[in-house]
Amino acid sequence: MSFYKFLDQNPKFKEKFNEAQEIGIKTLVEKMLAIFSSDVTEMSNEELLFLREKQNYLKWLAPRVSSLFQEKQNLNVKSDSSIRISWEDNQDDLIDVAAEDITSTTTESKD
Repeated sequence: MSFYKFLDQNPKFKEKFNEAQEIGIKTLVEKMLAIFSSDVTEMSNEELLFLREKQNYLKWLAPRVSSLFQEKQNLNVKSDSSIRISWEDNQDDLIDVAAEDITSTTTESKD
């Protein structure tokens, strides 16, 4: 039996395993923050390269293991996106105005 099959068959253990992974990622991020905030000036090129690779790996791994480090979350909201506009069909209150009537009254009032 593989480890992941065991996790699928034991939900309580899987929950504790996921919590342990999240704590581990938080610990690694805290250690990286401590390294970056220290005043280490003497570092070889190999050490610097390893540190950068470790940083890139943590930036990739952290959002996959812990929800704390996720930058964006897609929210799929299903909604009706149609707009319905309607008017009452009351012909008694309807006033018919043509465009010519409007322009002739506005030009007359300016004179």
